[in-house]
Amino acid sequence: MKRWSTKDLYTLAPPRDGRPGDGILTFTDRYSVYDFGVMPDEIPGKGKASCAMAVRSFGLMHEAGIGTHFVEQVSDNAIRIKLLDIDFEGVRPRTGPGGMIPLQVVYRNALARESSVHRRVAAGRLDPALVPDRREPGSPWLSEVMVEFTTKFEETDRFVTREEAAAVGRITPEDIARIEKLTRQLAPVLTAHCTAVGLELVDGKAEYGFDGDGEPIVIDHAGTPDENRFYYDGVPVCKELLRCLHPGLREHVQQHIRDGLPRDRWPRPEPLGAAAVAATSEVYAALTALWTGPAGESGPDAAVRARLSTAVREFAEVTGAALGDRTGL
Repeated sequence: MKRWSTKDLYTLAPPRDGRPGDGILTFTDRYSVYDFGVMPDEIPGKGKASCAMAVRSFGLMHEAGIGTHFVEQVSDNAIRIKLLDIDFEGVRPRTGPGGMIPLQVVYRNALARESSVHRRVAAGRLDPALVPDRREPGSPWLSEVMVEFTTKFEETDRFVTREEAAAVGRITPEDIARIEKLTRQLAPVLTAHCTAVGLELVDGKAEYGFDGDGEPIVIDHAGTPDENRFYYDGVPVCKELLRCLHPGLREHVQQHIRDGLPRDRWPRPEPLGAAAVAATSEVYAALTALWTGPAGESGPDAAVRARLSTAVREFAEVTGAALGDRTGL
């Protein structure tokens, strides 16, 4: 078994010679924010919620003709997947057509106030010419999807150019172009579903690999709050809520990185109170009901929308988080 910060992977049949194997991906109630690692608390029901949303999203991709590693759901918090070879050290040559690509691909429909794009442009680490124009002057919404690449298995993820991405991912520039094209197909699929259920998709990320025929497919999961910024009535209903539970942590993490402090020496955050854990759990449950439920011409059922509205309001009351101040939408 392989454990990540929020998921566990069980190998049923290992991949061989570049051909996919068979595995079970389990979504846990653990969570992580700001590259810190696993936090002290668990959010009851988070794994079940993430699994349900991921399964619905894989269905949307299948309908759109986008290949994925999803095979079937096997429990309320686990899915069976086509297991691709993973080279965590980045040193083994590929011996066949398949394998995981050690990159993350970020897609952006808008630049929320919390978007790293603002900080990177201000610091001179991102050429503003690479940022698409806004739909309207002063609007956070972009005229087209912005696609970026980050590393995957380094100590902390970092944004890289397409040339660097090809080197880090050990793939060709043509492969980078194929993945970018696939991302530009994926983002509108999730955006359209968000619109249908009354959400706004600001940005997200996807991961890819090559299947047994050497074709790029979506792996890990997409269409959950862990890798997308979803907004509802102008406030975040996504991992941003988890970040709100730990004010000041991002600045501490950034300082630790600048100081070169080893991760195992970073001070541990204090555990959350029971009320904050319960409020966060209910937001995940309510969001899942919205994402996975039926939506007619007028959108989801009023009771489903009301449940999410109530959950978000109670989260803000319990945590004191000023959610509207984090969006800029």
